[in-house]
Amino acid sequence: MESSLKKQLQQTVQHCVRKSKLELSAPARRIAVPVGFKEFNEVIGLPVHPGTGKETEVFDYQVDYFDAWQTHHKLILNKSRKIGATETALRIIAYNCLHGNYSGHRVMIVAGNKQEVANRFIQRFKSLFYKGFTDLQGNVYKYEDIVLQEDSKSCTINNTYIQAYPAGEAVRGEENVKCVFMSECAFINLIDDSKVYNALHPNVANIPDADFVMESTPNGKRGFFWTNWDANSEYHKLEQDYTVSMGKLLDEDFIEKEKMNPRIDFDQEYGTKFTTSLSAAFKEDEIIYEDTPINMYEDL
Repeated sequence: MESSLKKQLQQTVQHCVRKSKLELSAPARRIAVPVGFKEFNEVIGLPVHPGTGKETEVFDYQVDYFDAWQTHHKLILNKSRKIGATETALRIIAYNCLHGNYSGHRVMIVAGNKQEVANRFIQRFKSLFYKGFTDLQGNVYKYEDIVLQEDSKSCTINNTYIQAYPAGEAVRGEENVKCVFMSECAFINLIDDSKVYNALHPNVANIPDADFVMESTPNGKRGFFWTNWDANSEYHKLEQDYTVSMGKLLDEDFIEKEKMNPRIDFDQEYGTKFTTSLSAAFKEDEIIYEDTPINMYEDL
């Protein structure tokens, strides 16, 4: 009885593996979407401003993010809050899926410290296609033509499997990964967050043009986001402070209020400066370093 159940389980697992491979073995569809990033977004639907509810254009600094992603593949974006960076990143992933650049591969979206937070990113990603679109050849694509095999934390688009992971459960050893996108990775709720980076980084090691993108507002001089930003690393470094979006997604009145808010470290939250971690007991400029020889325990 036990051997029979074991054999049945093995057959079920093999069937699931074969099915999974078949689902990503078909060639990507030739969807006629524009090559330009601005034009691509005009076809699938422009971003919506969260404050006004109105569509906004794709701005030049968002195109700069796209260009850096497509050119360098290994990228760190040190960003201000509220400039639409995460929305842009999801749209870059959508671009690469619909253009077939990620076809036959897996995309890992790593966000938040809990699965329910990570799942929101998948929902935001899928929402890009809610209205469907008409491509350049007049072909009409409804939502169900674009987003396939979806659940709360994953979906398949144009022969590409996209899944969301919480940072604390980042997976080592995922196969066929063409893109790892980490959102707000300076805020991982771990004393030593290097274990997250060390688990994820090898997933793209075997594909030379795989994308590994880290995006965050700074959170003090700590963690792998700061270490890779500060070091002479393999990553192209892109910095976008609040000024890139003035008169676009941000206005003078809002910024002046934020500058006056005592609960906000404006230089860090909007100015892309690495000042003090939110979990730090002391600010860095309050600590005085003194080089004093210590000979006895009492000298401490």
